[in-house]
Amino acid sequence: MSTTSQQVLAVHHRSISPEPMDIPTLPQQHQSSTVLRGNLAETFRSKAIPNKKSSRFGFLFSSNNNSRSNLKMTPADTFESQPNSVDSTPHRRSSSGAQSYRSVESSTFSADQQQPQHKLSKSIGNFIASPASWTKKHLHHTNGSSSEPLSPSANVPRLNDKYGHYIKPSKEASTKASGATNKRNIGSGATAVIRLVQSPQGRILAVKEFIKRDKTEDEKEYLKRMHNEYCISKTVSGHPNVVETMDLVIDEHDRWCTVMEYCDGGDLFNLLTEKPTMPVMEGACLFKQLLLGLQHLHHLGIAHRDIKPENLILTKGGTLKIADFGVADVVQTCFEKDIHMCYKWCGSEPFWSPELWNLKNKDDGYLGQALDVWSAAVTYFCIRFQSLPFAAAFYTGKPGGSPPPGATAGSPAAVAAAATDGGDKDFGLYVQQRSKLGASSCDLWDSFDQGERLTDDEKECLAGMLDPNPETRWTVDQVLESKWMKSIELCNDGELENGWRHYHTKNHSSSNTNSPPKSR
Repeated sequence: MSTTSQQVLAVHHRSISPEPMDIPTLPQQHQSSTVLRGNLAETFRSKAIPNKKSSRFGFLFSSNNNSRSNLKMTPADTFESQPNSVDSTPHRRSSSGAQSYRSVESSTFSADQQQPQHKLSKSIGNFIASPASWTKKHLHHTNGSSSEPLSPSANVPRLNDKYGHYIKPSKEASTKASGATNKRNIGSGATAVIRLVQSPQGRILAVKEFIKRDKTEDEKEYLKRMHNEYCISKTVSGHPNVVETMDLVIDEHDRWCTVMEYCDGGDLFNLLTEKPTMPVMEGACLFKQLLLGLQHLHHLGIAHRDIKPENLILTKGGTLKIADFGVADVVQTCFEKDIHMCYKWCGSEPFWSPELWNLKNKDDGYLGQALDVWSAAVTYFCIRFQSLPFAAAFYTGKPGGSPPPGATAGSPAAVAAAATDGGDKDFGLYVQQRSKLGASSCDLWDSFDQGERLTDDEKECLAGMLDPNPETRWTVDQVLESKWMKSIELCNDGELENGWRHYHTKNHSSSNTNSPPKSR
């Protein structure tokens, strides 16, 4: 895609926790030369909406003079939604209007040993659900203020004593992960920053330093959220395509931290930014690695709920690993036969499956693992085309409509109903064509004019993953059993069995004359 024909607009979007949403009113036309910075509310409204720490991430989309209008949200402190802009684009799919992506919460770690896949034990599930038993045992306030830092008891390890002191990352490392905010951090997100330590043995490790509790957050909820993430990430460690979490400690400033293996290949988003012309087979290899990691989570009874390029990190050789379990949920323990529903909307809206846009309130449930499969398919479009298949996976056909009965103000269903463009017309067309023409005959599959077109096997697989019905959507096991997946050769940290290699990261340049030629 020519840079002279397209401009990249930086627009803030967000990765959210369960909370109300708000839509800014956008102008009728985007100017192709405009660079939008900061909060959308500050850009398009005279009165800005506060930008919560839990909502900091960016969103990029490609545009020309015939840009589509897309659903865009910004955090709000109240349950309230505002209309979006009018979409003047004809009801057809246009590759020139397709979206690219950008989010910010990401981290960089490593794991290399696989463990047997047993579902999360019921005792750990209960521990995650009920932190009251350990809250008072391990923690106390330094004073009565709810905003003061938590102090550990003597039996909680100190980061400095066990793993060493923070170190300053190299300039290269600090720019490889999304959200690096200063010279100390290699990444930052809604609830934490990522820093590095060097152990006495010389080993470099990644440390996820949790942001101190906000005044408005209850201590019990803060601890539950933090320990949920640690327990889940610790449980799923041990697979080659999942980051390995090692420990939960306290640093010298009484901040809770998780210690993880560090890998210096950066995150997938930055890789795609640096390497937009990745060979198809290399991209397919990364996608299969994602699916293998996701299969490991699902077999353990875990739904990640925030699969996107920023949460997928790489070793220097190019092994992909799933990271960031901040909104992951236990949906099945080893003693449960049935998978239970998830009940809070979270994650990143461009990667949401259609059923999330139907949620009316916090009592409405959805299948978290089915969401993961949809999000993984959207991620493949990011890998293959540097674009999103849809701006948002809903189309009401009724611009500026009223919320459905029972919808709480600010819920996804209320937000979708209030959109003045009725949502994404391309998604509406996809659903219509899928119903009338068949899943593999939709315009979506041939809408991106970038190199090789999707094969029939790819279309079949992606159509199964992008099934609007979560009940019939393919599972990750079905995807990995597909003809397309079986044809994809996996590399071992870049190395292929035939002596060739994949150059997934910038660290391994095809100019290296000591290596076999670049793979096709």
